[in-house]
Amino acid sequence: MAASTEKDSDQIKEITTTCPICFETYKTPRNLPCLHTFCHNCLGSYIISTCKIKQNPVGFHCPICRRFVPAPSFTTEIEKWAELVPINKMVNMLNEKCCDACKRADEEEVASDWCKSCLESLCGPCAKAHKRNVFTQKHELIPIENFQKVSEESESHELVDVLCQEHSNQVEYLCVDHEELCCSRCVCTKHRKCNQIDAIEEASESLRKSEKLEALCQEISQFEEKLVTAKSEAEKNIRYVDNKSDQIREESTELRNKIVNHVDALLENHLSDLAQNVKEQKDRLTSFEDAVSDRQLLMAQYLQTLKGAQKTLPPVLVHEYFKIKRQFRHVKMSGLSKCTVKLNADVCNDLTGILDVTKFADLKAETKSIPLNEIDLTYASMKLVCELDDSNGDVTGGCFLQNGDIILADHKYSQLLHYNNRKLVRKSNLGFQPEDAVCQNSSLLFVSKNI
Repeated sequence: MAASTEKDSDQIKEITTTCPICFETYKTPRNLPCLHTFCHNCLGSYIISTCKIKQNPVGFHCPICRRFVPAPSFTTEIEKWAELVPINKMVNMLNEKCCDACKRADEEEVASDWCKSCLESLCGPCAKAHKRNVFTQKHELIPIENFQKVSEESESHELVDVLCQEHSNQVEYLCVDHEELCCSRCVCTKHRKCNQIDAIEEASESLRKSEKLEALCQEISQFEEKLVTAKSEAEKNIRYVDNKSDQIREESTELRNKIVNHVDALLENHLSDLAQNVKEQKDRLTSFEDAVSDRQLLMAQYLQTLKGAQKTLPPVLVHEYFKIKRQFRHVKMSGLSKCTVKLNADVCNDLTGILDVTKFADLKAETKSIPLNEIDLTYASMKLVCELDDSNGDVTGGCFLQNGDIILADHKYSQLLHYNNRKLVRKSNLGFQPEDAVCQNSSLLFVSKNI
């Protein structure tokens, strides 16, 4: 039974001290709010790989439970987020199981308790002294054998004290000037010149009684509604992009088929014309060839007859000579012309030009970014863009015209000031004190006044 218990304990320790990403013993274990722990390098690599592809990432999902973890800092690069995730000292303690207080005295004692306020392991005597000390008597001690159960059952920050980020001490005060939680050491150093420092209990009670908490919740809810709408529109936009891409693909394929079919038809007609043309030219050449062959045979007969006539009687020779002479002159003057045929095809420039086409179509994706948050002029930073001449009156409003000109409502002098390229080009007296001006279109301008 004892062996079985020891075996189970070793299994729990193996599970607790093994990183679920690299499956090795923790190296600088970092603890997420969901209480899942990972090696520093494993967590850092995971954060970078999941957040690099996001637009202005504000957090990441736990690799185990997929719970969303807010970014530890919105002013730090994501490569350094892992450094801001708290170290799981309980895991380190489980590996060592030595009293931290005794180790400072160069002694070694087996730890029996864990102080969640000091984040230290304590042996039995040190735990008793811890409870008797006036400064630490309210600290909660957790038996080491129970800390695994506590970790599994804890789903909130109730069992985790908020520590000072700079000194790792328990926070006791709130600097109202900087809206920062601080320990007693911070109050004496960094915030010693601040005007208002409240005890954390007073700040908490004041926050509960004021309407600030409810106002912030309402503001967050309103922004959440905008996010829901934005997400819905993004999903709708994704469906539109998918449908539009399918439409473009179908239209492109259809156009390609039309082009191919049209080119095939042109080629078929072209080959038909070529065959007809070749037949006509070959018939002409064949006819010429036959005519030449007939004349060759005729010339051979003339030669044979003349050679044979030389051996005949004189009348026969003379008769054949003049007869062949007349016929030969007639054949020679019959107008037979030498025939030569050359074939050539001038391809239409529109067809050869397609070889110079580098793309099927010009793809354009029009994007428009609209900020989800409204600009808070109380905290917004501003810079001077330009100064307008003669705008020293009581200017209560104005607007931009469609051509970029500026119209200002001068309440004090009952006039409108028209600026072009930062120069005053016209003053229009109204007879009443204007409050504001709105441009409806290129030919319509509305001017308001108090009644």
